Amino acid sequence: MMEKEFEIVRTVYNSNEEVISNIMNLYGIERFDLDCTYSKGKFWKGLPDPTHKTDLIPHFDNVKQADSEDLPFEDSSLNSIMYDPPFIIMGRGKKYKHDLNENNSKMAKRFEGYGTYNDLTSNYYNTLKELYRICDKGGFVVMKCQDTVSGGKQYFSHVHVMNMALNVGFYPKDLFVLTSNVRMNSFNGTKWKKQHHARKYHSYFWVFQKVKPKFNYEFE
Repeated sequence: MMEKEFEIVRTVYNSNEEVISNIMNLYGIERFDLDCTYSKGKFWKGLPDPTHKTDLIPHFDNVKQADSEDLPFEDSSLNSIMYDPPFIIMGRGKKYKHDLNENNSKMAKRFEGYGTYNDLTSNYYNTLKELYRICDKGGFVVMKCQDTVSGGKQYFSHVHVMNMALNVGFYPKDLFVLTSNVRMNSFNGTKWKKQHHARKYHSYFWVFQKVKPKFNYEFE
């Protein structure tokens, strides 16, 4: 009987399923203990559903209502956690929901988001602190994030996320890149005619482990 050929785990993939399944294979995760931002569960198509599912606004009866900053789990009780928060900065508050112009706020209408970038970073940081609390020693937290441009400013959120994770005690074990050939586009010659930043066709999956950081990232 021939042995199965060794397949190397890469850093770049083209679908959520590919990224998550390779993270699971690489780090021996048979099933995630928790998805704290479960939403409609599209992440898990073709993958084992997490043991526990929570969301701020649950879509299904089997998803427990809980704020990611205040989760109903004991300290050091879970070994693998998925965290997929929004990355959109709405800026205009909830007004975008009632904007009838289909060319305005396309991303915000499709995905939930934050009023300001400070709101985003506050939620990310407070959630990472909470996930550190409930994560067991040696366990993993996988966080999906994406850089964003808002109000003409470039925000490299994945850098902020790593710094936040280090601050609460996690070790940045790995970083995966999810690419896409399709993106919603406002540069159609109507709303925007001049581009100031490169359009993003990728997002990130951070893998944080609850162990002592193995490298000092502070610049001296």
